Amino acid sequence: MTKDINEEKNFNNFLIVQYTGGAGGRAICSCIQTAENIVPWFKSLPNPVEFALKHTNDLTHVRSEPDAEYKLPWLSRTYGVERGNDLSKEAVNDLLDENKDLQQISKGKEYILIDWHKHQLPKWFEGKCIQIINDPSSVSWLIERRKKLFYVESEDGVIETRYDSRYHPRPERNDRRVSNLPLNDLASNQFEDEDIKVDPEHHQIQLSWLIAKKWPKIFNVLENAVGGKIDRVWSRTYLDSWHSKVVKNA
Repeated sequence: MTKDINEEKNFNNFLIVQYTGGAGGRAICSCIQTAENIVPWFKSLPNPVEFALKHTNDLTHVRSEPDAEYKLPWLSRTYGVERGNDLSKEAVNDLLDENKDLQQISKGKEYILIDWHKHQLPKWFEGKCIQIINDPSSVSWLIERRKKLFYVESEDGVIETRYDSRYHPRPERNDRRVSNLPLNDLASNQFEDEDIKVDPEHHQIQLSWLIAKKWPKIFNVLENAVGGKIDRVWSRTYLDSWHSKVVKNA
């Protein structure tokens, strides 16, 4: 029998998708949340073709891409932002108990799904993890996509939009974040810093599988990780549309 995440204080109730920013993590999360044992990101399954239109290859990416309707404001998923990393298990349990929206939709579900851009998983995390690995054939595609998502060239230098309050108005963002490095150097350096390394204890998807539309291989990994079935028909239609919007136009 599936346990309510609020009935037991059990931190095996988190599933993290760990990936370098821009590597298709939200697309993978969207497929995962079709599994019956995952706390859903939205009230009903949307039209997969229309839903894929949320993805972009420009600066609107962060604000428009799919995200959960429930919020975890005590936690940041962004590389370089440490909010929530070092909380105790007890503190996280208390925060989950206070989240009424999450409590209402989590009954009968096993896993809360979180996307994650950092090398280290949270100190309180003891759940399952799926990694998207940037295998060699995918690196050039990812760096080129990240140039469009995360940087703006200006007279003052290259604006790092993830950390600049003009693009990301959050308390931990710098008022201004501008680099004097050329765009190509900055993008390459930051990719190397943020590249996710294989952890054999976790599940892995190769980014090249997303680029090459290896959907069955991806679905097998996802179902093995969640311990149940995803909606493969919805996910295939959605990923086909995502691929047309994101990969072909990168």
